[in-house]
Amino acid sequence: MKEMLQKLREASVAAILQADDITALENLRVKYLGKKGELTAILKQMGRLSADERPAMGQLANEVRAAVDLFA
Repeated sequence: MKEMLQKLREASVAAILQADDITALENLRVKYLGKKGELTAILKQMGRLSADERPAMGQLANEVRAAVDLFA
């Protein structure tokens, strides 16, 4: 899951930096952070993690969300 989150952060920031206009940015925000977005799909898998792993993955997920919010 850690690798998935890191790849998502890299891909989302790269896509956002290449966006041409505000509409493209909004579409990317929805793609990554929306109700059916990629980050949301990964977060749904957190229930499978052990109680020891959840805090670290939650923190990383929050960092990914912050990075997307910052750029989008």
